[in-house]
Amino acid sequence: MPVLRPLQSILLTVVSSLPLCAQDGKTLFTQHCAACHLADRQLVGPSLVEVSKLYTGKLDQFLAWCIEPQQKRQGVIQMPPMRHVGEGNLKLIHTHILAASKGVKEVKVKGLDPFYASPSMRKRPQVQRLFMPEAGPAAIAVAVNETLHYCWDAGSCRLRYIWKGDYIDGWAVWKGNGNGLAKIQGDVLLREERTPLPYPKAKPKFLGYKLVNGLPIFRYRLGSVEVLEEILPTSDGLALERTFTVTGANVPTNLTFTASDKVTYSSKKGSWKGTVLSTNPHRNGRFAVTITPKN
Repeated sequence: MPVLRPLQSILLTVVSSLPLCAQDGKTLFTQHCAACHLADRQLVGPSLVEVSKLYTGKLDQFLAWCIEPQQKRQGVIQMPPMRHVGEGNLKLIHTHILAASKGVKEVKVKGLDPFYASPSMRKRPQVQRLFMPEAGPAAIAVAVNETLHYCWDAGSCRLRYIWKGDYIDGWAVWKGNGNGLAKIQGDVLLREERTPLPYPKAKPKFLGYKLVNGLPIFRYRLGSVEVLEEILPTSDGLALERTFTVTGANVPTNLTFTASDKVTYSSKKGSWKGTVLSTNPHRNGRFAVTITPKN
């Protein structure tokens, strides 16, 4: 069995122990539920008033539903499983729903467009699981800030594309009860053909993600190596810094990125030949690359 290098081991331990998000019901609800649920009216899902009526005094049923939801009503998109949030956090969300809906009168609205109706859809950063174009069904859309966004595919464990401009319009997904695709509201800067990591024959296995300051750190396995990947904005918000932390028996020396005439690649360590980054991974198995839009 390979021995993890000290810094790699520390990084994995720290990320594994990070809380999914702040430990209060309101924050948890905002991060995981607010894009689909409003207090006083149906959005993508039912109002908090309706949820409260269904699950007051029925915590166990609420938890069971969140962990393994089913299609309940015609014309309403099925909620994705929320097992990754954790039972303890779901209990806090349940408490918040009951408190937030207390004394609220439900409003019946027809023809509501959830994308424009929900203030949470305009907050940044934002992470959403929904059907995206040119990606598998396990796509994750991330609004890093007001102008830079990306789509990450949990099925194939890789970045699909980065775009600049507005975020997404998910109305086609919601009104189609999950049959449509969200629309990108901007200019695609990069479509990545494959993972930069040199494991073309390794079957990817997604191990989940943690939210840190609202942005995900993805964790997955490619063959004999385990990878942590995060994509963060630079300090000026004009570019993205993409970091891979690789542990295992076969840490790579070269990463090959997809060429694009709309972005440039740079890094503080290593040398470049075209879009191939060569570096010494034996220090800590960590590779950090800045992706900068040309315009």
